[in-house]
Amino acid sequence: MNVLMLTNSFHPVLGGVEKHVLRLSQELAAMGHRVTVVSQRMKPEWPAEETLGDVEVRRLPHRPGLAALRSLLRPLLAWADIAHAHDAYALLRWCLPLRWIAPRRPTFITFHGYEAYPIPLQARMLRRVAERVTRGSICMGEFICKWYRTRCAAVSYGGVDLPAGAPDPPADAGALFVGRLASDSGIVEVIETLCRLRQDHGFSLALTVCGGGPLRARLESEAQNAGLDLRFLGPVTDVIPHLLGARCAFVTGYLSILEAMAHRRLVFAIYDNPLKRDYLELFPGAGAMVIAGSPEELARQVAGHLRAPGRVSALLDQAQAFAREQTWRRVAEMYLRLWRGGPA
Repeated sequence: MNVLMLTNSFHPVLGGVEKHVLRLSQELAAMGHRVTVVSQRMKPEWPAEETLGDVEVRRLPHRPGLAALRSLLRPLLAWADIAHAHDAYALLRWCLPLRWIAPRRPTFITFHGYEAYPIPLQARMLRRVAERVTRGSICMGEFICKWYRTRCAAVSYGGVDLPAGAPDPPADAGALFVGRLASDSGIVEVIETLCRLRQDHGFSLALTVCGGGPLRARLESEAQNAGLDLRFLGPVTDVIPHLLGARCAFVTGYLSILEAMAHRRLVFAIYDNPLKRDYLELFPGAGAMVIAGSPEELARQVAGHLRAPGRVSALLDQAQAFAREQTWRRVAEMYLRLWRGGPA
């Protein structure tokens, strides 16, 4: 099968959607399918065409006009047996202008994440249009069905590359945060949690931060003024070595949660609005992680688990067993069932 993946952002950008599309494409290629990923050429030094293993990559100009879409995208749509868009923006900006001049191809879509809370009306409308012009959709999380009223053929939470071995965390190690340093990632609440953990419960927990974003300078200054032991690494291509050196992880993205679970690291997550609460609590592995709605509550939970290693071990066993079922092969098979018209 010739598969065309459409995504606004892709490798070498680091992020959940980017990793999802890359690992899904690699798994489909390993199963014998021919996969081409179309994305944007955000930087002039990025090649317009490249091959990542068995996956072909084509990058469109950052703002392609109709002529560029005709010359670059139309031949790929003619080649493809299946076109699959990741989020509404790539589909509507690139495929909709070619709707009447490109050969008709079965087109599907995956809805990833959410734009903001409250959800902007424009975002709801764009997703509704995308849902109407595609043959079927996959939602990354049950919360999308609830909050966007999206009728999905299947719900996924992504996959994880299972480690050969997963040693128990070092007893004296610190914690790891993975995510963008922005107001909606939970990093501000995590730092407040560390302050309350020390002041109210007598625990000083070092934190390694993997990720970049607009709040970095402010957070570094606040951590230094508060006397916290924080190490900011910026964007990190491979977080696994840092995960193995931590005793727990403050993460909220599905792929980061699965990585921590697969490597037997206790997951702490925090929400600050009802949508994010559903994002976390509707996750099928939520029972094997610790979820809180405020820094005070999270600090109490962290302190309680630090004092009860037996309780932590039971959660780690449960989390690891769940993560072992979430393989990228399973994700690829879900996509294939969707495309073939079976129950995804």
